[in-house]
Order: sequence, then structure tokens, then C-alpha cells
Amino acid sequence: MNATANPEHRRLFDLSSEEETGLNESERILGRLCRRSFLRLWVQSNVFSDEGLRDGKGHGVELCDALLVFGDDVVIFSDKEVAFQEGKELKIAWGRWYRRAVQDSVRQLHGAKHWLQRFPAKAFRDARCTRPLPAPVPNHEFVRFHLVAVTRGCRDAALAFAEGKGRGSLGLDSQIAGNQHLDHPFVLGQPEPCKQFVHVFDEVSIDLVLTELDTAVDFIDYLRKREALLGRPGTQVMSGGEEDLLATYLTTMTDDESEHTFVQGAKGGELPDTMFVMPGIYESLERSAPYLRRKAADRVSYVWDDLIERILRHGTHGLAPGMPEHTPPELERGIRLLASESRFRRRQLGASIEAMTEKIRPGDSITRLFNSGVEEENVYILSIQAKRQDESLAQYRTFRQQKLFAQVRTAKLLAPTGKRFVGIVFDSPYKDYAGFSEDLIALEQNAWSKEELAELRRMRRDLNLWAGHRMDYSRFDQFEFPTAEQQHPFSPVRAPAGSGRAGAPTSLRQPANAKDASEKRRRKMRKSSQRKNRR
Repeated sequence: MNATANPEHRRLFDLSSEEETGLNESERILGRLCRRSFLRLWVQSNVFSDEGLRDGKGHGVELCDALLVFGDDVVIFSDKEVAFQEGKELKIAWGRWYRRAVQDSVRQLHGAKHWLQRFPAKAFRDARCTRPLPAPVPNHEFVRFHLVAVTRGCRDAALAFAEGKGRGSLGLDSQIAGNQHLDHPFVLGQPEPCKQFVHVFDEVSIDLVLTELDTAVDFIDYLRKREALLGRPGTQVMSGGEEDLLATYLTTMTDDESEHTFVQGAKGGELPDTMFVMPGIYESLERSAPYLRRKAADRVSYVWDDLIERILRHGTHGLAPGMPEHTPPELERGIRLLASESRFRRRQLGASIEAMTEKIRPGDSITRLFNSGVEEENVYILSIQAKRQDESLAQYRTFRQQKLFAQVRTAKLLAPTGKRFVGIVFDSPYKDYAGFSEDLIALEQNAWSKEELAELRRMRRDLNLWAGHRMDYSRFDQFEFPTAEQQHPFSPVRAPAGSGRAGAPTSLRQPANAKDASEKRRRKMRKSSQRKNRR
């Protein structure tokens, strides 16, 4: 699989967009927020069921306003913009707004979930039901549904009710349930406590949440832990607004510092009976020096987002002859692995790409290997491969794809705990040709026999992989909220003798004058790339 700006090649996925057609402004805002955070392959606006079609006639029924399908996690969005009748008595105006904006959304969300559970393949991107989802809803018992109601229209009234304090977001009290909301204006709890929990965000909070948690994994992790907190029987959580609950989450870590949580030490599920979130926490946070340093440090993380977007926008089926072909589900899984990284992890990956680009010299090549995941089961092989002056562009592209495939296969030797391996090779910044291209190869390598490991060792030795003439080592050394001293994300470390360990940027291109040896290795790479690995 490769990403190249060539309109003649067949695209990886049908991502042509019709999302602006037939949407109101509120739905367009939600769609743009979701696409910015979750990228176009996994989130779709205005999804339809085929319930209204009969013998190919009629139109589908709108299922939801946006749908995020990310592996086994499915987030269903309902968006309602309802004007708050400020000229009416508060109890009447609030009751009418709540019924139309919140209750109707909750009803739609539960209905959409029920449909997708029964008919996961019957969700479409168009009212004619001719365009299936590029990332389909999983059809198994392990799928996790998250329901999100986005409500708009009451911000000014809420701000006036609070006498101008805060941002105009709705308050939270998890003990308020069902019709009790009618007696508590501008405060939300659990609209349907006997059914699956529904997250209700207003126009202020949805923008903040999707700005602070602008990756699928960060957002879904927040929803999961938020539901566990607010939906827990016997626990009362109160907050003046979603922004302060969000700030609590951003600044609280589990005891082992591995993930965010709402309550210190709550990884094992321990929660207090009552939790009151102090007002103004988010406002204080966004003015703090650590927060500003975090925002500055995260800028480089969008290099990773841009890479994913280029692959989705320009990616084609264009690997060299003899390379293993991938099915659409395999391609989606490979690209989803890139998108499964948190914003903090993307900072590390983006910084690494920038460091490689700054380090490389004309005619040189660099490869870095990274582990990710709880058990380091995900492995990335990032490479910049230079084109030699004596080879054509076609020869260069073929060689670098074959070399990348060999690197991805032999990376198992350097990262034995790895199960999923993704290799990406970039153009050299000193290229002598127009345009751009990136090649991506994804393989699953769970376990190897002794014979297969011997073959990998032989391939590594014969092709001179992971043992170039220049080796340097570094480690990522920066907190999510960096200290004032952590201006640079990487720090050098001493290389262990004879090591080919993960994390080592390695020069792999042999000198151009070693032509015979280079051509011999190229022939071996072409031969080894034809041994397809479909595990």
C-alpha cells in the first residue's frame, strides 16, 4: 500500500464527501469537529438505515447525525439545535428545551444503537443506501457502543441564569434522573437511568472536549471513564460545567502514571460516594505554564495526523510487483493502528519524524523502530530512503518498497513482543523529483517457528539490515505537561555494544560506489519480498 498523488490510481477507500448536503449548520459544525479529531475514514456525518426502502424505491431513514466506528468502539452522535424560549417562564422554557433537545436525542440514540446491533451491515452514507461505511460496524458480541447527545441553543440562557459566571455550559449532577431534570434548570444527570448511559454535551462542552481530546483513542477513553464515574449507582458527582470535569481528568493520573482518571488511585475502580468538582479549574488550567508548554509541545504531533490524512486522501494500491496484496479490511486495520495513538504518543512519533528529517544528509537513509501499546505489541518502522542518481524513479520506488518489506519482516528480531508491524518510508528532503510519496506496509507477526526465525536472521544478515555504518541512540524524555527544562523531546543515550535495539536511528544505505554488493542485495530483496506473509 502506498500514498502518492496520482489521480490515475485506484484509491484505497471511497471517501468522496457529500456531508455538506442536506445538513443544518449545527450538524455541519459537529461533522467538522468530528472529522478534525477522528479523520474521515472512521467518522461519517448523517448515516442512514435502509428501513425506508422498498424494492429499491424510497429513501433510507436517518439513523444518527454522526457515527464514529473505530475498531470495536462505535460512538453514535445525535445533534439537536433547539432555541431556548427566553420570553417564557423559566420552568416552562427549560422543560420544552429539555424535552426537544435532550429527550429526543436520547430516544434517537437508543434506537440507532438497537438498529446497529441487529443490522450492523445496514448503515449507509447516503439516503439511497448505495454507499456503505468505509469502516463497517463490527458484527460480534464484543462491540462497545458509546452514545453522545450534542445539544445546542441554551448557552445564552444558561449564562444569564448563572449571572454571567462561567462559559454558559450546563452543570452536572449524576443523581438527577429522568423527569427530575424538569425541576433542575441547566443541570444534567442521567436522562434514562434504566437504559445505556448517554453522554450529554452542549455547544460549549463538545467543542472543548473535542479540542482537548482530539484523537479517537483519547476521546473514547474519556467517554468510557466518564460513564463509569457518572453512571455508577450510589455515587453523586457534581460540577458547575463539563469544562471543570474535563480539567480534573486532564490533570489526574492513576498511581502508576499510565493513564488519565478522574480520581487519584481509581484505576482499580475505587470511587468516592460523593465528588464535588471545584469551579474554575479549567480556567486556571488553561492559563498555567505547564498547560501552555503542553500545547506548544503537541504542535509537532500533528505531523502524524497529516501523515494519516495524506495516506487516506492520496493512498492507492500501488506496491511493486510481487509484494503482498492487502484486502480493504487489512488496509483499514493497518491505518487504524496509526490513528490509535494518543495525542501524547503522536507527539513522540511526530518529533521522531522531524528529527529524522533534520538529521538526514543528501544521499543518506535513516530508519527508526518504535514500540507502542501496553505490551509493546505495536511496532513502527519509520524510514527515509534516498534515491540514487543512477536509478530511475520507478527503480527507486520498487527498491524502497522491497527494502521496507524486508525491514518490516525482520523487525520481529528487534521487537520480539511485537504482533502488529507497520512500516512507512518517506521521500528524502533532498529528492530530485517532483511530487511526494509515502509507502506503507502492515503485517501481523504473532509467533514464529524456529525455521522462520532462522530465515529472518538469514534475511537480515544477507541484506545487511539494522546494522549500518552509522548508529545513534536516543530516548523520548518529556512529560505530557513538560517542565520548563524539557524543551527538547529527545535526549541521547549511550549505545550498548553490538546493539540493534528498538529506538535506534540507523543509516542503512551503503555507499554508492559499492555497486556490486548493492545490486546483489537488491536481487535478494526482490526475491525475499515475494515470500508473502499473510499471518
